[in-house]
Amino acid sequence: MNLKTQLSDLMVSAYTYQKNGELSKAIQAWNGLLNHVSTDNNLKANAHLSLGNLHQMQGNDDLAIESMSNAIKANPNSAEAYFCLAYLAQEKQNFDAAIGYFKKAIKLNNTDSGAFNNLGNCYDQLDQSTDAINAYSQAIELDQHYIAAIYNRGNAYIKTNEDELALKDLNKALELDTNFYQAYYNRGTLFKRMGNTEQSEQDLTKAKKLAQQELEHKTHQ
Repeated sequence: MNLKTQLSDLMVSAYTYQKNGELSKAIQAWNGLLNHVSTDNNLKANAHLSLGNLHQMQGNDDLAIESMSNAIKANPNSAEAYFCLAYLAQEKQNFDAAIGYFKKAIKLNNTDSGAFNNLGNCYDQLDQSTDAINAYSQAIELDQHYIAAIYNRGNAYIKTNEDELALKDLNKALELDTNFYQAYYNRGTLFKRMGNTEQSEQDLTKAKKLAQQELEHKTHQ
């Protein structure tokens, strides 16, 4: 069996184990590929990425971070590895680190609306509302119907006292999802601040009703 065939067999085995949920065997296969004499840097980066995802699925974030970092060493232009490190840091509420990773990832690939939205969420957690708004706006520019980014930007505008802009975004979010009770609640709170008591009460009542319906639905599942 030649070296090229050996590499191909290892990759097929790794993906097959991964697809079948046999995570430990998949990890062994990817490690076998990493240790193969003919594995180049692109394959190493791919293997480290796959290992990182598998470790994350197993709940071992430390090994996941190590694998993603190794993927970047093998391929410094791996936007996917930076994205993964950003999400891991965000989950650990290490928002400054997450922002740094998201920026590096976006520099390599600026077409991921979800990355911009999550970057905005990190800024929001640090009360950097202007930066959050800019990130959400970039997400919306990529996907005009991205309801999470629209809703999040509306909430950020509330924090910066830009009420009309906040209202526009919350209205848009409710156009996209008429059962979005969080948007009704926040719009109701905004209307109250703007002095529109009647609309505020309607929205807050609607939010309470929809939230109760969702709770009952989850309870009966």
